Amino acid sequence: YLILQCGNFCRDSMAAPPMWDEHQAYEELLYWDSLIQQGHRLLPPDFDRYEELRYWYDCLCYEEELRQYHDYIAAIEEIEDQRHHEFEPSGPLLFPQWPYDRLVMAKHSEVYPSPEELEAVQTIVSHVECALKSVSDQMDTRKDDKETTEERVLRGVMRVGLVAKGLLLKGDKDLELVLLCSNKPTITLLKQVAEKLTAQLEVEMSVLGCFMAFSVKNIFHRSGIR
Repeated sequence: YLILQCGNFCRDSMAAPPMWDEHQAYEELLYWDSLIQQGHRLLPPDFDRYEELRYWYDCLCYEEELRQYHDYIAAIEEIEDQRHHEFEPSGPLLFPQWPYDRLVMAKHSEVYPSPEELEAVQTIVSHVECALKSVSDQMDTRKDDKETTEERVLRGVMRVGLVAKGLLLKGDKDLELVLLCSNKPTITLLKQVAEKLTAQLEVEMSVLGCFMAFSVKNIFHRSGIR
């Protein structure tokens, strides 16, 4: 079980996802997903392509959620503007008045993260995912390109919990990722991953010229491993 803490981040440091044909990319992602679900083993180049498609799709979903949030705020502002002019002869309101609209809007603004917070979450998670991918490559002891992803020590990383479901609230700082291993994880492996992850995050931050600071801690008693 690893806990990562980070400081200030650079908003321009998040790499933009590649520009692909959405329909073809989504069909290809479904194809790789179906192979994995059927128990097929992907070759390293195919697995890398699958991870690229997953990252692209996650970014696409995030952008859509952000767009819906902006549309929602714009609709609320439009309702407020119409209420300010409700007694003007310009015509009736397009939306009915509700006595608790202001209360709902106030509560929503209290609990829903701002666009800056959502972007910070996406940036932090993306940096950690990329760093874990590099750590997996470093720990890969394959001798030729025929080795499959199931023979890797670290097979992949998945978003779980609130960050995966898009249910983060304002102030939530616990972002959960699950690292998939080919064998049962051990404390020794946890220590190795923590050390390599710390070094890799420092490398990525220096390359990007970002002032984000990460701190990696081992929490053995919460890991459930020996």
